[in-house]
Amino acid sequence: MINETETPAVAGQKDNRYSACLLFSANALARAITAIGDEEFGRIGLSYSYAYLLCEVVDQPGVTPSKLSETLFLTPSTITRLVEKLELKQLVRRESEGKKTLIYPTEAGEALRPAIAEAWGRVGARYSSAIGPDDVCQLTQQVFKAARSLDDLD
Repeated sequence: MINETETPAVAGQKDNRYSACLLFSANALARAITAIGDEEFGRIGLSYSYAYLLCEVVDQPGVTPSKLSETLFLTPSTITRLVEKLELKQLVRRESEGKKTLIYPTEAGEALRPAIAEAWGRVGARYSSAIGPDDVCQLTQQVFKAARSLDDLD
């Protein structure tokens, strides 16, 4: 149970009775960051999920879906769905090597890498401007550490 009297007030901001709840706060942050990512990556016709996967494929041609799943913290079924969509956009291709499936970028996929880097730069600039660069670094490290710790529980 959340006790709203335990929630410290932030100067100049309206109190929220759920601000001491990690689930609430993490989702609120995710929605805000996602909106920025959707807007910036939308300029190049990709969602940020596709951009992350495409970068991994460009940086590691012949990567396996299981490696992508580990790296991107996504389920194998989600990886399959993303790869299928990127294949439809002709940005990646799959090849079978025995029982393994390997994923390679196409020329069009490789050509998007600079635009993806620019979109990441714009996303980072926007949230760094709002949160502050030092706080962004600390927050990112703490959130990723927490995500890995929770993932290790599975």
